[in-house]
Amino acid sequence: MSIKSYRRDEKVYWKVYVNLRSKKNLKLRKQKTVSDIESLAAARRIEKQVVAELSAELALESNQGVTWEKVIEHWAKDARAGLLRKYDPNTITDTVSGLKKWTATWLNTPAENLGRPEGRDIQRFMQEKGLTARGQQKVRSMVNTVFNYGLDERLIAKQIPSPMSALSFEDKSEKVPDILNLTEIKRLLECAKELKNPWYPIWAMALLTGMRNGELFALEWIDVDFDNSLIRVSKSYDNRLDIVKTTKAGYWRNIPISSQLKELLVELKSNLKYRENIVHKKYILPRSGNWSKGYQARELRLFLKSIGIKDVKFHALRACFATQLLSKNVPPAIVMKICGWKNLKTMEYYVRLAGINEAGATPLCQDRCRLHQIINGGDLEHRNEAFVRV
Repeated sequence: MSIKSYRRDEKVYWKVYVNLRSKKNLKLRKQKTVSDIESLAAARRIEKQVVAELSAELALESNQGVTWEKVIEHWAKDARAGLLRKYDPNTITDTVSGLKKWTATWLNTPAENLGRPEGRDIQRFMQEKGLTARGQQKVRSMVNTVFNYGLDERLIAKQIPSPMSALSFEDKSEKVPDILNLTEIKRLLECAKELKNPWYPIWAMALLTGMRNGELFALEWIDVDFDNSLIRVSKSYDNRLDIVKTTKAGYWRNIPISSQLKELLVELKSNLKYRENIVHKKYILPRSGNWSKGYQARELRLFLKSIGIKDVKFHALRACFATQLLSKNVPPAIVMKICGWKNLKTMEYYVRLAGINEAGATPLCQDRCRLHQIINGGDLEHRNEAFVRV
């Protein structure tokens, strides 16, 4: 506890700071600061009031345990400080916001009073709001992680299971995700190029490499090896944190440069002289203001709608690349290596997805309506062996 004076605009003010810790549970602490007090006497009175207020809160929490909201806040603080396992900053932010959204009715309840009935209430609430089974599983995982942290740190006095630990979230009607077939891909690129849409090279690069959005944004000319026909993917841009970091999988990989992709790269390189920003010249793809703000999905959907094609997520362009290769019997191990997946379950998902292609959705590298004809208009080689070389 302390009372300090300070001067502002030739006038003296006082500030009270109180810091109390529970004797039963050292993890429980209450702090409060009150500033701009006009006299020392008033500061002393306020100090006594704050001590009484915080002491009452500590006594209540020491007997009942902290509220669910406080458990979340403690977890977030320790996670950001690196005291738990290594968490991505976005994961911490998403966990806190997700829990405060879906378990809002729990926030002011002592965590030790939460049980399976409360867990089932949240399950029903998520189902009423139309949250997918996968989304519900994610919420359950977040609840379990934070609740178990509260038990380990003795923020929750009773040793009880997480309220959602025994709940089951079955996806009884799995929805097939939307992807574009080759006819739709061809129309997308033809229209985008004809209309000089600034997103054209970004969409083309995504469809010809299977790279993630952040990887495309961070891709530089130094990552391209024309001699060996390879692109090295080693970094990714995070627009939320505005930083360049490692790829999602945490390791670098090589993507073979097909003849179609080479034509696109040559065209982009020849257009570098038109970029006014010197810094941007080191990047392969032109910088769009909306891209750096994370609007890539919105821009794609709006354009697809304008040309009469079903809208898909930006990430679906990556799925288009993978499924087209798989549908032509390119070995899953090769596709997995090119796209940078290390989870076999993810690969199995794309193998299944590749089986839904309708007539006309032929492989990128062999169809008579080849993508390189869209990009360059030239008569290039019929088959490019680079797609199967890693």
